[in-house]
Amino acid sequence: MARAKAADMKPALMGVLVVAAVACGGPAKPDSTAMGPAGDKHEMGQMGDKGEMANMPPPIASFHDTLAPRWHAKHGPQRMTDTCAALAQFHTGADAIVAAPPPNGGDAAAWSAGGTQLAEAVAALDTTCKANDAAAFEPAFERVHKTFHGLMEAASEHHDEHGEHAHGEPPH
Repeated sequence: MARAKAADMKPALMGVLVVAAVACGGPAKPDSTAMGPAGDKHEMGQMGDKGEMANMPPPIASFHDTLAPRWHAKHGPQRMTDTCAALAQFHTGADAIVAAPPPNGGDAAAWSAGGTQLAEAVAALDTTCKANDAAAFEPAFERVHKTFHGLMEAASEHHDEHGEHAHGEPPH
């Protein structure tokens, strides 16, 4: 029974991985690995101006420009230092998303909720940075990243045949 369930999940997981690879601009760079939510290592590509980013609203593209270089940086103290130093940019970007109207063809309710969640995630990251809490930094930064990808999904016009978003829940 468990084997059958696992086999049923393979196509869905592959679809999520393909969408994640497209959203992040393709194959990962050699040093761009991270720990997944279950502690397993996975690779992360960098989003570029191609793929889904080319069609994203300006506030999403701008926030991405702040997030991407810090998210894809090597894990360690410098990543935390650089990310915390950019908090003003993160706040400005999140505020711009909250103030922006939902994109045409996107999910307006998800956009609104996602903007609020992103602003809250950035505020939580700010608190973590001000406390200089290295242990809490990665989970707080992961929340910003995951919330941002939820907004990309809400802004996207791409839905599958079940009316669900093409970009899956697991972070990449």
